[in-house]
Amino acid sequence: MKKKPGSTTKVQTILDAFKLFFTNEILDEIVFHTNRYAEQYFDQNTGSRQVSSTVSSKSRRWKPTDRVELEAFIGLLIQSGVNRGNHELLNDLWDISQSRPLYRATMSLQRFRIKSEYN
Repeated sequence: MKKKPGSTTKVQTILDAFKLFFTNEILDEIVFHTNRYAEQYFDQNTGSRQVSSTVSSKSRRWKPTDRVELEAFIGLLIQSGVNRGNHELLNDLWDISQSRPLYRATMSLQRFRIKSEYN
C-alpha cells in the first residue's frame, strides 16, 4: 500500500482541532504584534481624549497579553458564535443573571473590550 501524500494528524479533542489552525507560533506572533500595537497606541494617546471610551481612566496603561489570554479571548469569540451570542450585547453575555458564568470566569468584560480593540 502506498501512503497518501500530506501529513496526517490525529484530532482527538477540540483543542487538537484548534491547534491545527492556531499553532503556538501563530499565537505567539499575534501576541507579539498585539502588545506592540497596543503599547504604541497607548503611548501616542496618553493624556489625550483619543483613548476609546471603553477604556476607563484606571486602565489607560496597556497590560500585556499572553498566549493563554489570547486563547481564552478566541475561545469566547467562538463560544459566542456557537451559541448565537454574536447578536447579543456584550453586557448581556457577561450578565450573571442570564446564567452564563463562562464569560465572567474567563475574563472581565472590560478586558474583553480592550482586547477586542487591539486584536
